[in-house]
Amino acid sequence: MSQTTASQTSPNALGLLDRLSSLFRTYAIPEGSILVKAPFSNDDRSCWTFHVPAEWTSDADGSSCVRVLEDGQHLGPAGVSHDDVRTLGRGRYSHWGDKLYFSSSDNSDPNTNGRSYSVVPPAGWTSDEPDGSWSRLPSQLSKGEQIEVEWTLEDVSPAQIRDADGGAFRIELRDRWPTDEDGLSTLLLLEDGKPLARPHASAADVASLGQGRYTHASDHVLFSTSDGSDPRQNQRHYQLAHAEAFVFAHALTPPSANEGHCWELVGLPASWPSDQDGGTSLVRVLEDGRLLGPHNAPHDGIRSTGGGGYSHWGDRLWFSTSDNSDPNTNGRTYTVVQLSDGAG
Repeated sequence: MSQTTASQTSPNALGLLDRLSSLFRTYAIPEGSILVKAPFSNDDRSCWTFHVPAEWTSDADGSSCVRVLEDGQHLGPAGVSHDDVRTLGRGRYSHWGDKLYFSSSDNSDPNTNGRSYSVVPPAGWTSDEPDGSWSRLPSQLSKGEQIEVEWTLEDVSPAQIRDADGGAFRIELRDRWPTDEDGLSTLLLLEDGKPLARPHASAADVASLGQGRYTHASDHVLFSTSDGSDPRQNQRHYQLAHAEAFVFAHALTPPSANEGHCWELVGLPASWPSDQDGGTSLVRVLEDGRLLGPHNAPHDGIRSTGGGGYSHWGDRLWFSTSDNSDPNTNGRTYTVVQLSDGAG
């Protein structure tokens, strides 16, 4: 198998690596910034609002030093009239009292445009102590974090694909990586540049149900194509992608209802450090490839407030969706990842 890494210069390969990374890239915001989670309230036309701490000096008091970012880029101009935010928009915003009035860069709905929004707070709002500034933020705001993903791609030629039992196919692996048998596989299987949609399946389901299911065993990948065709004859390009920065654990399908806004997944590896051990969990939860949070949230807060908060406790995960909808019916994909040391 030929290998490509993010440091090599093939434009096609780099484009695919970028697309892979974008599946799991989280909020690319400056260190010390604060993530703003949807939903945003519509004030009028292009103007949307969210709450910030009342003790922050605002434009109502003279001049606010708070800055608003969209996908890590500064919006503006700042300190404009609320009518200009409503009628002109295009990134204009105003910090007034305990509210931030803002518009997206193209006047699209920030709840649905797929971008991340964050604020640069006044100096001094950086404390991580239990009674520090982060703990006093409104529930819609949380300290941001970023996961950097390093991908390695390997091309799979038709000659490397073998028949397996039940109509499945097999790719022999040269390298030994954590596998689905460990609950820790780092591999994605791609068909014409798109990840097949059903990883971590059982061998029986790969053979009997197909439709892109696959599993990573100790020395091979057992897989099916997206439409049941023979991968040696369907003229498609297959690749293996190995993510270095974190490892996959489970797709959250289907979680069971716990209480209020809280949903529960049972069966995470008992060897993984959890919040039960003192807030040391490296587990993160993604919704359609974007990081939920805050992590290590109080269980009562997940049930009563939700908004994407979650907690890894022993072999269980308690989590909520970003808008408190039912994860079994809202059409989104949920994934648990465990960061490798130093990745988050």
